[in-house]
Amino acid sequence: MTSYSDKDDDQRIENGLKKKALEEKYGAHFSQHSDLPPEMESDWLKHIELFEQQYAQQKTTTVFDYLEQPSYLQLSELNDAQISEELHRILTLMNEGGISLSALCEVDDKELYRFIIDELFVYEMDDMKIPGMMSCFTYEEFHPNAKWDINQAIDYFFSFTMGKHENIGGDGYDLLYIDSKNFISHKGEAIPEERLIKTINNFLKSFDSFEIIKKEMEALELNEEMTDATAYLNMEFKAIYNSGKEWMDYKGEAIFKLHPGNYGGWEIYAMDFPGLEL
Repeated sequence: MTSYSDKDDDQRIENGLKKKALEEKYGAHFSQHSDLPPEMESDWLKHIELFEQQYAQQKTTTVFDYLEQPSYLQLSELNDAQISEELHRILTLMNEGGISLSALCEVDDKELYRFIIDELFVYEMDDMKIPGMMSCFTYEEFHPNAKWDINQAIDYFFSFTMGKHENIGGDGYDLLYIDSKNFISHKGEAIPEERLIKTINNFLKSFDSFEIIKKEMEALELNEEMTDATAYLNMEFKAIYNSGKEWMDYKGEAIFKLHPGNYGGWEIYAMDFPGLEL
């Protein structure tokens, strides 16, 4: 009689052979040790194999065809109430078909419906159908919202950089939304990347933590080409040290200059705010 332990051992051997075959055929890489139960790992490897098989075929299709050409009404055929109902129906159908659509910013139902039938349905995507896999889209991928991206970059700086989150894969703190290679001072002078990173990290290391009391956006200037922006903030924060027993108060105007990043979003390429001299 085969015990559960023997069955697990047999499955582990079979999983090992499957991994080796996937590595040889598709160049996949797997760790030597897995914490997954053998049966669960087997199901996972089947999904990996199915993914690799479909990916190797390099087939594409439109979102409309991927969803098997669902019926829909033109925008001109619907009143406002019907648009919301039809949008809900289409979004539900898309989710059931493995397509997810979200919007980071507020988009009214009429525009979102127009976007789906006029733009998303004709968009070409990989023709890959894996059980449980969703293909995810956001409205802003097609229609970037500069103001939202700028606010995200600045909020990230306060929450993560001044929150002293460690830099993943490197020394110092998280500078994700800072364009350290093209940074300039408030006088317009280029700042070498190494010096910039060292200056910011030294400032952050000087204190145990920071308490952001206020960071109100007073004005945002965007050029017509949407390639450059200057944000003016009224800010106040506490820089805490000596294990929380003492702190320094900083308040005043903060200026952030940003431009679009190479990989989406916006990046800070200059800043001037109380307490930090660059």
